[in-house]
Amino acid sequence: MSLRSFTHIALRVERLREAEEFYSELFALEVAFREAETPEGWQTLPTRAAWEDAQAAGVELNLVMLYRDGFRLALEGVDRVSPLGQLSHVGVYADESDLERLHARSEGAGCRIVAFDRARSLVIDDLFGVRWELNTFDYDDPPSLSTGARTGLWLDV
Repeated sequence: MSLRSFTHIALRVERLREAEEFYSELFALEVAFREAETPEGWQTLPTRAAWEDAQAAGVELNLVMLYRDGFRLALEGVDRVSPLGQLSHVGVYADESDLERLHARSEGAGCRIVAFDRARSLVIDDLFGVRWELNTFDYDDPPSLSTGARTGLWLDV
């Protein structure tokens, strides 16, 4: 098995901007990207733009990725943290063969398959309520992982 490392931890937070400021200061993290979920899908706030620019454009940001060295923290903005808690999911860097093996094992173990892309990712909910996001790509360069950087979908602010 070649599960290589944790890629990130994702937390649900009620006050996204405040949480960004808090965790950035606490852990000395930088902003990799900020995104909004739009009717067209996820779009990234351009790196030159700030919270005020998004707000002035009427854009509600829903996701912030923070990082420093090997530490990655994704903050997901929610209206209210549900009884499910603040942990959204745990990201793991894995090989393609692991995705296939874990896909088969997950189904047999009673896990719920949320998403499966043979070449890139597997997302499962386990029997204890933990969501696992396994990806075949690492998080060495977090800014390059934004939707904007990967697909060119940037928010118009």
